[in-house]
Amino acid sequence: MSLTAKIVFAYIFVLGLTFTFLVPPLQKPDEHGHFIRSILLSHGKIFLTNEDALLPIEKQYYDLIHDRLLNAIPYHSQVKFNTTWYGRSLFAAKDAYRLMNEVTWGQFMLPAASYIPYAAGMYVARLFYLNAHLTFFAGRLAMFLVIFFWMIFLYKRIPSPYRPILLFVCSLPMVIHQITGYNYDAMQYLMGFSLFVLLLNLLEKRKLNWADLGVLSGIYILYLILKLSFEPMLLLIFVIPYKKIDTGFAGYVKKILFVIAVIMIGYFLIKSTFFISATQYTHHPKGINPALQIQYILSHPFGYLQILARSGIHLTKFHVQGLIGIFGWLDYSMDPWLYILFIGAGVYLVATTKIKHKEHFSQWQIFIIMGSLLLTYFFMLTIFYLNWKPVGSTMIDGTQGRYFISMLPFFLFGLIQLRGNTLLNVKMPKINFLLVFILFFVIVSIVNSIRTRYY
Repeated sequence: MSLTAKIVFAYIFVLGLTFTFLVPPLQKPDEHGHFIRSILLSHGKIFLTNEDALLPIEKQYYDLIHDRLLNAIPYHSQVKFNTTWYGRSLFAAKDAYRLMNEVTWGQFMLPAASYIPYAAGMYVARLFYLNAHLTFFAGRLAMFLVIFFWMIFLYKRIPSPYRPILLFVCSLPMVIHQITGYNYDAMQYLMGFSLFVLLLNLLEKRKLNWADLGVLSGIYILYLILKLSFEPMLLLIFVIPYKKIDTGFAGYVKKILFVIAVIMIGYFLIKSTFFISATQYTHHPKGINPALQIQYILSHPFGYLQILARSGIHLTKFHVQGLIGIFGWLDYSMDPWLYILFIGAGVYLVATTKIKHKEHFSQWQIFIIMGSLLLTYFFMLTIFYLNWKPVGSTMIDGTQGRYFISMLPFFLFGLIQLRGNTLLNVKMPKINFLLVFILFFVIVSIVNSIRTRYY
């Protein structure tokens, strides 16, 4: 591992511990629901349905979830975290494990794979009878450590010219913020980064065997089931030249159709509980009707394309900022110079990444990469339009930059391919010293933002 990589991973580890323990419980997006989902999984509850309106959880977790102060903090910037809990006993009280019924929602039917590390961390904490706060942090820490060490594994596996892409994406404060909180984003990022590295490795191979296609299918299934809206990313399979899969085009068609069938069957089988529940979900806000919204789109196709374009342009700044870092319940962020810094680093990365001539993609491969990303983006906007906007709305909102993080490595790679042979030749002999200096101040700035917001 290079010195630069060691510096970046040290920064990720320190900032990860900061986000894990310094941010109070339930102060990241939708942590209440994901925390409940993790508790239930730690008790072996894998599938949840609409019939599970009330499920038993321990009293100490119930009290944490319904803590008035913790629930007030996201909506009132002047409300701060009560640090007196640090002085409490590390261990749970006698009645802390008395079961109480907790309300569940349709979103908790997401695949259990998203929550396994959290459940494992909570299970270990429960073995030692730790209090609710420490159990909460144990779940966060377990997920962070799983993702952190998998990042290192991916770094060692990715072709060397593209290692800066992985380092850059993994170092984004928003990535670190999300992999240290309860959500389904963390595992989705992990699978997205894994898919990126796997595709690059497969493209370097002269011939793909069935084992390669099996691994690709497995990663794709995990990537797609962890979160809706990323189904168009399946098109990236066609970036692989057909001769790498089979010498004859007819044989290639048979193999690729088989792979797609395996992915789609696995996808629908695993997500069947979600789809079944979604058809039964009728608690949409007033004016929201997905069926009528679909009819509106079909009857105004060109008008809807204008809505997509207008919404995309309108949301660009918010999405870019969200990719880099908007924290909590979108209620605090970083110093402005940090956003400029990370945008500049991304531009520098695209401009200076060197690739060999034989690694340059053809126009159709670049078209598939950028096209699949664009389709995924618009598909996600459409899902929000169907489920969150009144029929006939002229603007789509609700999407956040963090939703697109798993797509970012592919986007940067696509830009590098679009750049072609044009290369910015900038030498920075003291890059490691400068990197330590910059990342230190990134951590200091974020710690100050967290302290100001919560303490």
